[in-house]
Amino acid sequence: MIGLAVAMDAGAVLCLCWSLLGVLRPAAVPGGGDGGRSVAVALIGVSLILLSVPLWSLP
Repeated sequence: MIGLAVAMDAGAVLCLCWSLLGVLRPAAVPGGGDGGRSVAVALIGVSLILLSVPLWSLP
C-alpha cells in the first residue's frame, strides 16, 4: 500500500506543478484565461493527496 500512496502523491505533485505552470504562463488570447483548467487540475492534485493519507497508515 505504501507504493500506491507514493504513486498517488507523485501524481498529485505533477498535477499541482502543471496547474501552477498554467497559472504562471500568460494566456495566448488576452483576457481569454484558461477556462478553469488550472483550477480543475489543482483540485485533482489536492484530492489525490487527501486520498493517499489513509494509505500511509496501513501496514
